[in-house]
Amino acid sequence: MKPIGEWLDELKARDLPVLRRTITELGKLAAKAERVSAGQIAETVLRDPLMTLKVLRLVNGMSRSRLSNEITTIEHAVVMMGVIPFFNRHVDLKAVEDSLADGALSGLMQVLSRAHHAAWQARDWAILHADMKSEEVYIGALLYDLGEIVLWCCAPDLAGQILKQSRRNKTGLVDAEKAVLGFDLRELQFALAEAWNLPELMQSFMHAEGASRPRMLGVIMAASVARHAESGWRGALLMADYEVIAHMLHASFDQAVENVQRNAIVVARHWEWYGVPPSASWLPMLPGEWPAEPDDEAEPSAEEEEPAEACLMPRADVLRQIMGEISAHLDGTLNLHDMMSLVLKGMHQGIGLNRVVFALMTADRSALKAKYVIGAEAGSPLQQFNIDLGAPQLFCRLMEKVQSLWFSEQNRKVLEPMIPFATQQMIGHGDFFAMSLFVHGKPVGLFYADRKHGECALDEHSYQGFKALCLRAAEGLAHLARK
Repeated sequence: MKPIGEWLDELKARDLPVLRRTITELGKLAAKAERVSAGQIAETVLRDPLMTLKVLRLVNGMSRSRLSNEITTIEHAVVMMGVIPFFNRHVDLKAVEDSLADGALSGLMQVLSRAHHAAWQARDWAILHADMKSEEVYIGALLYDLGEIVLWCCAPDLAGQILKQSRRNKTGLVDAEKAVLGFDLRELQFALAEAWNLPELMQSFMHAEGASRPRMLGVIMAASVARHAESGWRGALLMADYEVIAHMLHASFDQAVENVQRNAIVVARHWEWYGVPPSASWLPMLPGEWPAEPDDEAEPSAEEEEPAEACLMPRADVLRQIMGEISAHLDGTLNLHDMMSLVLKGMHQGIGLNRVVFALMTADRSALKAKYVIGAEAGSPLQQFNIDLGAPQLFCRLMEKVQSLWFSEQNRKVLEPMIPFATQQMIGHGDFFAMSLFVHGKPVGLFYADRKHGECALDEHSYQGFKALCLRAAEGLAHLARK
């Protein structure tokens, strides 16, 4: 373990990358720089915590002979620099997507998405309090978990270890951070904020000591809501958050809930910036205890992964056991994560399907994106299962109603032209099963399964088992939604 001083020395001069989407959007604005306002630039920058941090570091690091006061908003920063100089200073931005592997990138994007969610909540509450500088509050919430963002960028393996240890041992993040790093990550965050010349206001937002002041409390509660919503919209911790927020807004409990969830839905419309499902994705399935994100226990270990050429043998005993477990918990006592783990295990081990994917429909219903994947080796395109629902194709047809498909030699000539080239590259050209998942008449996602397209042929018995498990999953979700 490195002492915190070594971390500070290593990171304080680090030039962090930003989102590729930010680079693209700023490029569009730069092309018409003469007609662009500081507010338009700020709107783009504020979607990206990394770019927001970069701008504040830059402008507050300038000589105090040029700046008499700290700059606490992005719009003010752009005004002080000038629009053209701003673009000139940011012509060589590096995309974080080019520097992180898929797993690390997903972890970072989840944290960035959460930061954006928190910022939106905090700004809305500031506006309700007639705060004339609500952008300051927005930035305070956006950078509240700065240390976690930096760690995912610069040491993603350690960030992943902290997350796994917290989930596996059911411990708090601080305990997991101390176990992995040897110190509380917020200690490093405070040191970095000072070394990077972040405004004293932004540093004060990071400290819990300011909770007695309305602006500070808003930032703290927004960060808390955004984190807790990732693991359930009915959890006890979120219920406690609602009580504090109701008091803070001088509103009833129900009004606080409505406010928070309305903000979450608005934030979800920006999900494309981060490419991960927003917290609002599962709001239609309220109420019900919500699971934590899957960890190592939900995925097969390295010892359990089958080599690419292996054909899994169906295990009727495992399938019967899993079907029984799901049936026994159709009263809603089985949470989403545990239920999906059972369903995927039933398909993988019980039916003998080598690769199984559950793809979740995005909040705007424009795409299906992998939520759970089992059996796909590292680097497999199937790990990034992503179906665009905007254009007519085979999987779009499946999502029109509850229906299943066995893609085989018997229907290949008819159906293969309906599969876009990009999708074929992702799933391969062999046989597969697929079935849409609906809850209370609304499309939720899709199950996909195959046997790696080798000599491991699909069969009627496996197809019937696959459909039965999909239908059982739909039953479970319906009960969970009514709980």
